[in-house]
Amino acid sequence: MLDQLSKLWNTAFGSLPPEVIVRAPGRVNIIGEHTDYNEGWVMPGAMSRSLYILVSKAQPPNPLRRGSRSTESLSPPLPPNTSTSLSNRGGSKKHHWIAADLNEELQFDHLENIPLTQSIWAKYILGALHVYENDLGPLHIMIGGDLPIGAGVSSSSSLVGGLLLALQRLTGDQKTKQELAQLSSRVEREIIGLQGGIMDQYAIMLSEADKVMMLDCRKKTFEFISASIPGTQWVLLNTKVKHQLIDSDYNQRAAQCKQAVEIIQKQFSGVKSLRDADEDMLLKSNLPEVLYRRSHFVIEENRRVHEMKAALENKDAIKAGHLLQASHYGLQYHYEVSCDELNHLANLANQTDGVCGGRMMGGGFGGCVICLVADEAMEMFEKKAMDSYQKQFGFEPEVIHFSLSGGAEVIGP
Repeated sequence: MLDQLSKLWNTAFGSLPPEVIVRAPGRVNIIGEHTDYNEGWVMPGAMSRSLYILVSKAQPPNPLRRGSRSTESLSPPLPPNTSTSLSNRGGSKKHHWIAADLNEELQFDHLENIPLTQSIWAKYILGALHVYENDLGPLHIMIGGDLPIGAGVSSSSSLVGGLLLALQRLTGDQKTKQELAQLSSRVEREIIGLQGGIMDQYAIMLSEADKVMMLDCRKKTFEFISASIPGTQWVLLNTKVKHQLIDSDYNQRAAQCKQAVEIIQKQFSGVKSLRDADEDMLLKSNLPEVLYRRSHFVIEENRRVHEMKAALENKDAIKAGHLLQASHYGLQYHYEVSCDELNHLANLANQTDGVCGGRMMGGGFGGCVICLVADEAMEMFEKKAMDSYQKQFGFEPEVIHFSLSGGAEVIGP
């Protein structure tokens, strides 16, 4: 993948290699959904599928450079309705951003003059440059990888976190990865308008290989736990229903949790977030029915994170599976962020012998189901899921095998 991107870089920008190359992984989450913005606990990890981000400061045009470069064009060619073509390749004191996987690109002189675009990836790049607050001038940026977009594996946070790490390398700044993770979360809240928490950014920047992170989202402290249970494998089933949370009910759920806390505080002033509440408080606060269901899910999900820690430490696949099943039930019926495609795959997993459990993963309204499957049942389950989903929805889901990787890293040149 990186070799292909390097060739595309040479085609677009000339023979000089990028000044920095970053690998930014996607994010999986074993359990703890919609708890991060409620200052609760989560259990994410970085996955082996990644986004690669190649960056250089734009160089002035140089005819010699241009003549020495390969004459190949991007393959497949960029669509004709993109903002520019690559006919003016070579050195240029302009911003030139390319999303190789999407065959999309933008060229413009100044950030204030960025063309109107519906490309969400460009908005995330712009947001990262905004919060970094260090004017580097025009940049050449190319992104691509094997990370599925809209699958609930946080490709957007991967892009932002990876780009911030690249910018740090270009400027010689000394921010820690934790500081970069917090900057990354600002992009989603302040620029994109998604009222999420810190889970994705911390997992992408700070994870360790072969482990998941138990993250306290209030204290911003974490510990690493092995997610390996002998005789089982973690696997994702991608519904291929793409979601962009900014266009969904995600922010509404965050607002409902805030409303619930405001009501609970009238009787229990020590409650700062749903992390501090319990079921007895919910009952005594006479919450409206919808707010009660939202709050009750968050309280139970926080409890499940701690129970999952014990299950993983004890290598208890049965207990881990039961927690996954309970999490999906709450996400479907209490938090109401699931959809038909997610429910189909999760219910199939939870009714199949050899599958310990499964649940929807991510913000919801599409994306992936994460499953814990016995080794001997994996092949059978994959086929069953593919056939059943195809029959129900007319297309196959994507089976994503992954390992747990380390966090974002500079890998070149």
